[in-house]
Amino acid sequence: MRLRTLNVARMSLRIKRSWSQRIWLRSTICLLLFTSPLISQTDWLAHQSSVFRINYTEQDKQIVKAFAELLETEYSKLVARSGIRFARPVHIFLTPSEQAFNQLTGHFIPDWGEGVADPARSVIVLKSPNLSHNYDTLPKLIRHELTHILVGNLGAAPHTIPKWFHEGMAIYFSYDEEFAGGKAISKALLTDSVVPLDEIDKVLKFHREKARLAYEESYSAILYMEKAFGERGIVDFLQELEQSKEFDDTFLQVFGIDLYEFELDWYHFIEDKYRWRFLIDFETFLWIFIPLMLILAFIAIRLRNRRILKRWEDEERLASP
Repeated sequence: MRLRTLNVARMSLRIKRSWSQRIWLRSTICLLLFTSPLISQTDWLAHQSSVFRINYTEQDKQIVKAFAELLETEYSKLVARSGIRFARPVHIFLTPSEQAFNQLTGHFIPDWGEGVADPARSVIVLKSPNLSHNYDTLPKLIRHELTHILVGNLGAAPHTIPKWFHEGMAIYFSYDEEFAGGKAISKALLTDSVVPLDEIDKVLKFHREKARLAYEESYSAILYMEKAFGERGIVDFLQELEQSKEFDDTFLQVFGIDLYEFELDWYHFIEDKYRWRFLIDFETFLWIFIPLMLILAFIAIRLRNRRILKRWEDEERLASP
């Protein structure tokens, strides 16, 4: 326990980090989005609703009105919960094909992604529901990406907002209980492979399972914030960030602890909450016990063979004159 805590402490020393990689990624997506030949070559249609301009193609003409209504509904919920409205219009692109989605996002989004938000340009790119068939989960996806726009436009220093906070808030405000169980966190605690919060900035490069762990950790960090400071505290923090302030300084000002202390406290929180979660997970039991059973079976066979050999030796000795 002590060694693991010290390891987390060492990891947390990287809290003061460089943001150039993330800024480059956002800028590259923006550049590709607004210079891609696909923008000019595609016959985009437009639907305007309050702060949203929905760009779509002919194949989505039948769903755009319902999509716009859903967008407005989810935006109203987000405003009611956060107390913050968007300061400028948001452009939504409903892409009709995987090729269009990948071209608009520069192939930066892994195959498990269905949407991406670029707060710097107030742009959201989504796979059309007619392409992804995610009708049941579409409201959550919309809330998720709208939260990225909201968080990414807070204050004059949005580049200082870490990825874990971005993703954690997006999951928190989208009520996405898929990441609430802590299954991946429990396994990571068991194998001492918890991802330090600052390394979650690289989530787009993670394979699917590690990405799931990163999302669970991000959500759990916000759950810990809620436990420690209440939802009112989180909203106060968002509204303070809106006043042109940097993330680290505002965090210390509002919550009275720095990010180093927060990560240590969060780690103890997930240890208490998820440490033994794997015991109720049937898949984990198989993962642990199948190799164990194979080892035990191998030992049992070896012992049986030894007994047989001994019996043969005894029988041979008795049969000898």
